[in-house]
Amino acid sequence: MKFRLHPILLPVFLFLIISGDLSVYTLIFISLLIHEAGHLICAYILGLRVRSCTIMPYGGELVIPGRLTARRKHRIYLALGGPAATLVLLFFALVLEFPGDDFVAKIQLFLLGLNLLPILPLDGGHVVAAVLETKGFEARAKSIMLIYSMCILTVISIALSFHLPNTVPYLLLAVFLLIQNYTSFRFRRYEQAFINLKINVLTK
Repeated sequence: MKFRLHPILLPVFLFLIISGDLSVYTLIFISLLIHEAGHLICAYILGLRVRSCTIMPYGGELVIPGRLTARRKHRIYLALGGPAATLVLLFFALVLEFPGDDFVAKIQLFLLGLNLLPILPLDGGHVVAAVLETKGFEARAKSIMLIYSMCILTVISIALSFHLPNTVPYLLLAVFLLIQNYTSFRFRRYEQAFINLKINVLTK
């Protein structure tokens, strides 16, 4: 499995160094690794092979060759694996006493709330997209979720732009997610064609 950091992290790190909040993001980064470990463990339990893992500002993205054709409930379990790991870390931060435990707990609450938002490509968005799927209308459900996510992220980006420079990290994140959704929307037909081809091969 390949492991890498997304280039978008560089401007985020630079902003935090300038603002003096690098130690804060260090804790966030460790929390992201634990969050992603939850997805990896879940993928292993479900028998899904992980080709690569890319750490993003909001969590991570796993490249799993069989994810698109996996059973719907398995995709839901996989999406919830990360939030489950974050929830465990939140539990320990609340129960155990150690320096900075309150701050660690706040970080976990933030990551948990962020990743459970019903917006693609966040975990909550993947869960909602899977739940909305009906046989024969998978592509339509995905398109609806992508359009919905882009609309919400556009509104969020506009709102955050009124509070610059304090909202720079959040605005960068919202714009990054918006670009990801736009890219997915543009190539949605190719993705669906690939899924149909793979299903046809497997069912022959």
